[in-house]
Amino acid sequence: MPRRIYRYAQPGSSPGHAIETAPADLAEARVAWIRYDATTREERPEAAVSEALAGIAPSMTDWLHFAGPPLPSTLRRLQDTLGLDPLALEDVHNGNQRSKLERFEGHSFMTLSVPVQRDGHVVLEQLSLFLGPHWVISFWPDEHDCFGPVRERLRSGGTGRIRKRGADYLFYVLLDAAVDSAFPLLDRLRDQVEELEESLLERSDDAMLGAIHGVRRNLVLLRRINLPGQEALGHLLKADDSPLSSATRRYVRDVLDHHIRSGDTVESLAEVVRGLHELYLASLSHRMNDVMKLLTMIATIFIPLTFVTGLYGMNFNPQASAWNMPELNSPYGYPAVLAVLFAVGAGMLWMFRRRGWL
Repeated sequence: MPRRIYRYAQPGSSPGHAIETAPADLAEARVAWIRYDATTREERPEAAVSEALAGIAPSMTDWLHFAGPPLPSTLRRLQDTLGLDPLALEDVHNGNQRSKLERFEGHSFMTLSVPVQRDGHVVLEQLSLFLGPHWVISFWPDEHDCFGPVRERLRSGGTGRIRKRGADYLFYVLLDAAVDSAFPLLDRLRDQVEELEESLLERSDDAMLGAIHGVRRNLVLLRRINLPGQEALGHLLKADDSPLSSATRRYVRDVLDHHIRSGDTVESLAEVVRGLHELYLASLSHRMNDVMKLLTMIATIFIPLTFVTGLYGMNFNPQASAWNMPELNSPYGYPAVLAVLFAVGAGMLWMFRRRGWL
């Protein structure tokens, strides 16, 4: 499983220290910049941050998307230009924050944990969103994001609803794309669980146990984001504290429903995986019982055989006394003992089979 790197402020440092002390004259980062209204659209996939910030205008809706780990100098520039809160920017820089919604003067900040799958393992990436009066700024720590369909909708012209609404609607669309990106991952996990269930009925070995624990670990990670995500999305629906308009809040209810549905899917898959683990242990116990039963039957068969061979292994001299194993002098003594041993073993096997033990 890939190792997660957690950033944190040095103990005792002031809040927002990493952002407020960052130099502002480093090499400028690039940003994907889209500005639009109902009739026009401009897109710059790799615009300079200073150029994009200078081009923000109230007459247009601006979307600035940062892909990859954000530089402290870039966050410092956003603080100086747009007045973004340094504590929120520090959360963007550190990452791995709990899903939440915070309101500041002139803008709102939201983080959402989004599950992605890499090398067969589920990891949580933090989507960070800033919502202003007519602009949205998004941060995604990876080069590959889930916002391709959103860009296509913005390029489709004035036929879509997204071009006719404001920044708060774009904020909702990004949340919706992030939440819905979990469904393909859940479908892959569901297929993996079904394959494990079918394979477990045929065999149960150490590799199967490792696969079950791998899926179980992924589901445990997904369960951690259910409640915080529901709380953060629920705050968007509060009329007295939501940064969204009443028309946009209506669509956020659908996002919350999708998030709850994905959480229900995770719970049901977790229950199935728990059942698979119990089935594996029961299968292992059953297999062990079969082995012990076989070994017990073999030992039981050889107990009387060992007694007979041990009895005739005492080697008393038959010439010293008529009672000392007179059958040793019989020309058919050895074949007779072998016949007795064979009859005893065959009789015990017949009895075991008659009782249904074989």
